[in-house]
Amino acid sequence: MHDLFLLCVLTISLLISLCSLDDAFIDLLALSIGQDPYRTGGRGEAAIPETAVFIANWDEEDVIGRMVEGNLSRIDEPSVVIYLGVYPNDAGTLRVANEVAEKYPGRVKVIVNGLNGPTSKGQMLNEMFEQVFSRDDAPDLVVLHDSEDVIDPRSFAIYARFASRYDFIQVPVFSLQRRRSDFVAATYMDEFAERHTREMIVRNALGVAIPSAGVGTCLSRRLVQHFLKTHGRLLMPSTVTEDYVLGVEAKRAGFRPVFAAVLADADEGYDYIATREFFPQKLSASIKQRTRWIYGTSFEATHKLGWSASAWDIYFLIRDRKGAIANFLPAASLVLWVLVFLDVIEVDSMSDGMANLFAVSMVFNVAMSVVRYVTRIVSSYQVYGTVDWIGIALRWPVGVLINMSATYRAWKIYFGESDFATRPIVWSKTVHDLPDDFSTATR
Repeated sequence: MHDLFLLCVLTISLLISLCSLDDAFIDLLALSIGQDPYRTGGRGEAAIPETAVFIANWDEEDVIGRMVEGNLSRIDEPSVVIYLGVYPNDAGTLRVANEVAEKYPGRVKVIVNGLNGPTSKGQMLNEMFEQVFSRDDAPDLVVLHDSEDVIDPRSFAIYARFASRYDFIQVPVFSLQRRRSDFVAATYMDEFAERHTREMIVRNALGVAIPSAGVGTCLSRRLVQHFLKTHGRLLMPSTVTEDYVLGVEAKRAGFRPVFAAVLADADEGYDYIATREFFPQKLSASIKQRTRWIYGTSFEATHKLGWSASAWDIYFLIRDRKGAIANFLPAASLVLWVLVFLDVIEVDSMSDGMANLFAVSMVFNVAMSVVRYVTRIVSSYQVYGTVDWIGIALRWPVGVLINMSATYRAWKIYFGESDFATRPIVWSKTVHDLPDDFSTATR
């Protein structure tokens, strides 16, 4: 029994090392590629075609009016039209949507779902695609957004620039700046900054599938009409991460994706042209949201999409899905160090080979933790223009707790579903928060 325990300890340590090697590999690729593949300068701006902004809503009467008015005050391009998807039985949201549509004729249109809500976000968006793209005057491009998004008006020029070569365009998504004391909400600053200044740029350079973030995702009319014709819908039904699945399906259907991380000049940090928003600031809301993300990518996507892909795509599918195990490893690593310190784990009782391997693995894991910390500091500076080494250190264990709790809940859902990935789902949403002043909400 004692030998089995020591073998389990070594296995956990080696799994942590393997995940650290995986992250270090992405860091090295990101460094070799460079952090700024596209810049605004030196390129002629393409004319912005007819572009629809799709916003699916359920119980958003408190925010949707301010969101639309705030974004329209920044977007002065008449070819950009906001479409609000609402349910006939959501009286409050429907009333506010009709009010802003009347106030901004030609700039805001309301799409009423044929079903009472809530169904799912995917079903609502599919209804919007069906109604809008069945007409002869369908827009050239459609951009997906949520009712809490601060839309960068410069992003429409980016979509226009890339639309001649790509059918699936994703711009970066970042959290708006939070106070250091907002421990939960500010974890999104660190994680999205790291992911969208490194991994997404690497995925783009390697030509693999670009997962939709659900917001800041632009689709060509050609892609939309292809899916409507061949699948009868754009987004896969009965999934809580329909946006992620869309990115994989678009690549498999032969459409070229791009992660358009476009930079403008800035005095401090990098000025990314990106979608920004406030993420949940309550622990329970954050765990609920991330449970949906982990369940969708690690369980539903595996069941619905399988592993059919190129070698590089399979590698990133593994990265996307490894959280079901990897999110428990930071806590496991801490437990290992405590057990070693308290001599509960007697390294001397291991065989020489096992002891040496365990020691090397533990030292390597500590070194890689330092690398991750530095990487987050650099990523945060690139997005926010500040070096917040104290805040990142304080938020790190909060992020570990959230991800581990969400992963535990995702496993519970998985084992508790006898009709896994087949039953109809109901919209799982979080409470949204908007910045007080859209005109200054840029970081």
